[in-house]
Amino acid sequence: MLLLLPLATLLAAGVAVPPALAAAPSEARLEVNENCVEPYWPCWATPGSSQPAAKVTIPSGGSITFVDDNTEAEANIAWTGTAPTCESSVPVAPASPATGWEGKCTFATPGTYKFESSTLFNDGFDNYTRYEVVVEGTPKASTTPAGVENQTEAMLKGNIEPEGNAIEYHFDYGSASVTEHSSPPTHLGATDFTSHSVSFPVDGLSPNTEYHFELILGYGAGEIVSGGPRSFTTPPAAKPMVSTLAASALEETEATLNGRVDPEGGAEAEYFFEWGAGSGASYEHTTQAVSLPSDRAEHPVSATVTGLMPGGEYHFRLIAKNESGSVQGNDLTFMAASTSPTEEPTKEPTHEPTKEPTKEPTKEVTEEPAKEAPARESSSTPASTGGSPTVTTAVPPSSGQPKIQPASGPLLGSVELASAQHGEEVHGSLVVSSASSGGRLQIELLAKRVAAPLGKFVRSSLHAGKLTFALPLSAEGKATLRRHRRLALTMKITLTPPHGTAITLTRVVVVRA
Repeated sequence: MLLLLPLATLLAAGVAVPPALAAAPSEARLEVNENCVEPYWPCWATPGSSQPAAKVTIPSGGSITFVDDNTEAEANIAWTGTAPTCESSVPVAPASPATGWEGKCTFATPGTYKFESSTLFNDGFDNYTRYEVVVEGTPKASTTPAGVENQTEAMLKGNIEPEGNAIEYHFDYGSASVTEHSSPPTHLGATDFTSHSVSFPVDGLSPNTEYHFELILGYGAGEIVSGGPRSFTTPPAAKPMVSTLAASALEETEATLNGRVDPEGGAEAEYFFEWGAGSGASYEHTTQAVSLPSDRAEHPVSATVTGLMPGGEYHFRLIAKNESGSVQGNDLTFMAASTSPTEEPTKEPTHEPTKEPTKEPTKEVTEEPAKEAPARESSSTPASTGGSPTVTTAVPPSSGQPKIQPASGPLLGSVELASAQHGEEVHGSLVVSSASSGGRLQIELLAKRVAAPLGKFVRSSLHAGKLTFALPLSAEGKATLRRHRRLALTMKITLTPPHGTAITLTRVVVVRA
């Protein structure tokens, strides 16, 4: 019979006894011809179970004494793969099986050793002809370079070789010392003899800061292995990203300035708007600064400005800054709403051209079909079938009173864009004052890093009133929109009056597919 020496014999010989062997209180024995479940035939067993185990674990350098006291049935040991060093009395295959033998095998090198014997139990359902001896070594750990994701995030990394042990590991890290913070303990989940990569993500780091970290693993009865310290430095905080957006809520004396700010992570940022009258390079006013968190999200921002002159033209830009510096958004213009026409009933006639003051409205009325409502709109171009914009001009009703009376003075009144731009056209409207009647209007859709306009409309011989338009994108603009699903454009509006200097306004519009 093939068996292990009694537990007391192993202890007396100075052999380390693993938990699996210690589970048998009197002796640990591997049977040959029985099924190893009889109470008087204890065998290698899983702790807490009466069932036999096919694997036993011993420390590196340990030994096992095999005994066959059956004088009737022959037995031997066949090692597959790596073999330990066995005494000559142990019949190791290809040596012939024998009876009544005893000998010791020593396991000096950590690893998994497998042996089998054809005389061991196998009934077709349970196979106890093959066994394993796992020889534990000292685990190995190494801390490897961290992966620095950005100014506030990093991935701590390391490698573990369990050497047959159950492993629990964690990372220590910090800026002032390596033990400032610790990741939660984690079980490796493998007791083999291969190398395993482990990692742990950390966030909330400070920009431009050196951090230290170390992989720590535990095994056995409180044994500790360190992977060694390493360090990394987070990048400096990036400047924020800003973009100025079109003003909204245009009233006679106030307006809302809009924009977007992305702090780019790593440092708190603040923003404010600069604005002033006209379209020069000076900004007479600055809004109050507002703080933003050190995240990596895009924030819509706005500020309301007051004290405007009705019909006055203003320009503005968004400024954002953090510890790395400040960034300026693009400069945009807007025009405050003009004073209501009913408040200046006599101004319009005084600014009309002296020649043929009533010809144009009369002409527009006679061109409308009779079926139209009294306050009609006549199209300045045919319906678009090949990419031409559709523009309509408000004309006076049949009574001779105009539907829209632009305020005198400014060349353009309010410019309004649809709140949601979808498809392949840009929709909006603008008011042409009587001072611009007979002038020329050009609208271009421009994009960064694209030389040619992605849409263009030209209108000569303007009429005073409200123009509504649906300006289609060019072929290149449509292709770009289909590719990116979102297209940010600058609408450049140039108005050249019959007499005077041309003015240019810009608006930002986002078109979505």
